[in-house]
Amino acid sequence: MTSAPTVEQVPMSTLLAGLGRDMTARVRRAIRPLGLGAQQFLVLSQLEVFEQTSQAELADALGIDRSNLAVIVAELSHRGLVERTRDQADRRRYVLRPTAAGERLLRRADGEIAAAEADLLAPLDREQREQFHALLRRVADGVDLCPTADPEACAE
Repeated sequence: MTSAPTVEQVPMSTLLAGLGRDMTARVRRAIRPLGLGAQQFLVLSQLEVFEQTSQAELADALGIDRSNLAVIVAELSHRGLVERTRDQADRRRYVLRPTAAGERLLRRADGEIAAAEADLLAPLDREQREQFHALLRRVADGVDLCPTADPEACAE
């Protein structure tokens, strides 16, 4: 009879992958009632970081196909969450900005996501959560995922 693996026997990659999938599902559930999909949330989040950018630059920053981004931006624009105007210097380009309504919705989404994170981390006390976050930052910095020197490089 084989016994169940102990925590030490479960590969860290399995734990990290499972936590990533779980947190992704929690985030999607948290923002769904706000009428946001994951890509819409990412677009709004990155627009907040840029404040104003071209549609092409935003697509490149997010690694989203430009035609797919155009559809997402059109939806967000139709909902009054993103302002899309022609660039006065180059009429071929669109300039994007989050609207006040988009910024408010993003704040609500951030609050819902924070609640989802708190729920996931509920087994840890405050000190353990801080230590866990610090360790995750070190690992992320080690692979240049979210360099600490540039906090905006890790926008959602």
